[in-house]
Amino acid sequence: MSTNTDVRPFEPGGERRQLVRLVRRIQTLTLELQELQQREGGAPKQHAKERTLEQLRWQLATVARRDATDDLDAAA
Repeated sequence: MSTNTDVRPFEPGGERRQLVRLVRRIQTLTLELQELQQREGGAPKQHAKERTLEQLRWQLATVARRDATDDLDAAA
């Protein structure tokens, strides 16, 4: 007996998709920063990545707050 079921990994929608994308970008950028710090040779690059990382963290907080508020509104 053959079953052709299309099994896809969980894919969040809307705000949660944006959260996942931001978290992955933050993880990648954090690893890149760690590599730069170990080499100690990319000061301007390092500063630019640190600024970008800070901006991504603020975006993540904003999206997470919005998603939490949406969840509370939906539960009410």
